[in-house]
Amino acid sequence: MKAVTNPPLPCCNTAGFTLIESLVSIALIGILMGIALPQLELQWQTSRRQDAQNSLLQLHLRQLQWRGLHPEYASSLTELSWPGSHSLSQHYILNLQNSHAHGYILHATAVGIQSRDTACSSLSLHVSANAQLLRTSNASALSDVGNCWKW
Repeated sequence: MKAVTNPPLPCCNTAGFTLIESLVSIALIGILMGIALPQLELQWQTSRRQDAQNSLLQLHLRQLQWRGLHPEYASSLTELSWPGSHSLSQHYILNLQNSHAHGYILHATAVGIQSRDTACSSLSLHVSANAQLLRTSNASALSDVGNCWKW
């Protein structure tokens, strides 16, 4: 008599994720990205503001050095040996205005991707006749409207 052998059963223990598990994972990743990306963009804008602030303060130091050797402040960025009209990391266009023996105004205006930073699209340093250094933002002559200067 022959022994009866049963045919092998199909294997049901396959490894992997089901379609529902995969869709839930993708949905969770999408939600987390939706929360994280706007905050990340805000941090990038804030750190790019440092480019303008550092450039303006470096130009201010160069102006002080220039004034020590000349009867009035420098009237252009080239006199201060500044390479071009952009900030160090190219996120802002720099401009020197109203330069005379007692003061000057330095402006930094956002360009490119940084122009989306509408709260602080323009940063300025004003040096007045009494040697007061005034930090302003967004074309305000007297204050930091956007609270852009943190120091």
